[in-house]
Formats: sequence, structure tokens, C-alpha cells
Amino acid sequence: MKKVLIFTNGEPIGEGILKLPIVGQLKKRFPNYEIHWMTDRGLCIYNSRLKKYTDQFIDIIWEQAELSPFFWSKISKKYNLENQYFDIVIDTQKAVARTIALKRLKSKIFISSSANWIFSDIKPKVIHKKRRFYVRNILDMLDLVSEKIEENFIKLPIPEKILSKISPIFKNENKIYLGIAPGSNTPARIWDIKNYIAVAKYFEKKGAVIIFFLGPIEKHLRPIILKEIDNPIFPEEINSDLEGIDVVMASTKFLNCAIANDSGVSQILSTNYCPLIKIIGPTQGPKFINDTYNNVDYIESKNFGGSDVNLVPIKEVIKRVEEKIRDFKR
Repeated sequence: MKKVLIFTNGEPIGEGILKLPIVGQLKKRFPNYEIHWMTDRGLCIYNSRLKKYTDQFIDIIWEQAELSPFFWSKISKKYNLENQYFDIVIDTQKAVARTIALKRLKSKIFISSSANWIFSDIKPKVIHKKRRFYVRNILDMLDLVSEKIEENFIKLPIPEKILSKISPIFKNENKIYLGIAPGSNTPARIWDIKNYIAVAKYFEKKGAVIIFFLGPIEKHLRPIILKEIDNPIFPEEINSDLEGIDVVMASTKFLNCAIANDSGVSQILSTNYCPLIKIIGPTQGPKFINDTYNNVDYIESKNFGGSDVNLVPIKEVIKRVEEKIRDFKR
């Protein structure tokens, strides 16, 4: 069987979520290939917490291969790769030393944008200089060696066991469910909780059910929310036997819209099952927003005078949420 290898430097949870559109396309792009995924030094989340979402798309994972660029050393400190052959190798990272090490693998076609594509057997006709969503660059590499497919509407399957546990929260099909993820590990990225409360109150008065996703460092917000919102739902508390990532991803199957800061949770919400609006402050939207998904959007503070995320007006967020709910078709 033919083999294609995707090479990265590892996938922590947030990056792993952002790369799910790539994983979801592999079997469609390479239907007669065995799919291999290799990390150099970093761990691969597809071999652990996200395995249930990706194991149907990836056949073999080579984790932390620790490749060497030196011809007098073994190719990998961990695996015997000397006799491995790949029909296609796609290098998704840009560190030249790693690219040189990867070139030591036997392959028919080698694709890499490292060092301005100097190592690549095939190069794109147009090399983009403008900053873009970095996963978009990887998809462009896939386009060089496989038939381009329409990815805007890709939705990764969520295990039925998880959905069956989450669905009772969203039992009323006639209700609007608005998800809110108000946290971030980076304080400068946090839109003030008072702003989120104001948005939540507006939609609660219109009959919406407000769903709050709180990570461990946001637990202090719970009493504030309970004081201001009549009947908020905290799905991770209801389903404490599930991992938080499973609860959040499964909830997107039922939400009518979600709003969040630029955070790990917002990446988990980026499943494309429901509209997601990211509220962006000091970070650059295009690099971390999945523009391959039709249901993921963002509001940047720079359009309102600066990099402070709290420059984003409450009225603008309400307006965008109303538009998303109105236009969304599941």
C-alpha cells in the first residue's frame, strides 16, 4: 500500500484542535494510502486526548521521533526508519535543521515550505507572503499532491457515547442556546466578564439559554454569573465524568452560537458545528482563526481604536450574535 507521511514538531491541545481540518481531509485526499503522522520532539495529542476524534483518519503515529540531520547518526533516536519508504512526505514545519533530518527518509515526493521551498520537489505557483491562518498554508501543501476539496463545511464526527451524555442539556429544540467561554490563560486577551454578562442578559431576556464553559482558572466567575444570570448552565459540572474537551466539542452540535476570547477553549469550540465569534485583542486574528470553516468568525479590537480587547463594544457583539443566530442553518 502507498504511504503518505505528515511531519510536525508536535501538537499540544490547542494546536491539535486547529489542525483537525487537516486530519479530517486525509482519507478523502489520499483514499488509497496508509496515513502516517510523525512528530519530531513534541507530543502528538492525536495519540492521547484527541485520539477518539482522529483514529479513523490516521493509521500510524510516530511520536517524538527525534530525527537527526547528521548522516553518521541513525535517522531517529526512537524508531528504525532506515528502511521505511514513503510515497509522499509533507513537512508542515519550517525549521531547516528538522527539514534536513526529514529529507533523510526515503521518499518519492518531498513537500516542504522550509527555507522558501528550497527543499521541496514541488512548489506552488504563487508563494504567499502575507500572514495567514497557518493551517491554510498546510492545506496548500496538500493541494500540491492531492485533489483539492471543499473544506468549508467539514465537520469531524463526535463519538455517539459523548453526544448521548451531552444531549439532555439541550433537550428543548425550540430554545436558542448561546455558549460563552469567558476565560483565557493570557489576561490581555480577556474581554471583561461584565461585557459577557451584559450580552448574556440581553439574550436571556429574549428567551435564550446561556451555556457557560469555565476552565479551572475561571471557577471564580461562577458566583458572579449566578448572581447576574437567572438559569445559566455549566455543562462541564453536569458531565463531570467526561473530559472538558469532550463536553465543549460535543456541545457545539447543539449550540446556536458561541462567543469566546482568543483562548484554548475557543479553539475547542471551533468545530464548525455552530457559529463561533472570537473576540480578539492583542493577538492577530488571521493567524489563529480557521478561515477554512464557514462558521468561525472574529471581531478585532483594532477596528475600534487599538489592541485592548475591551475596546470591542458590547453592542457590536450582540449585533454579530443576532446575525449568526438568524442566518445559521444546522
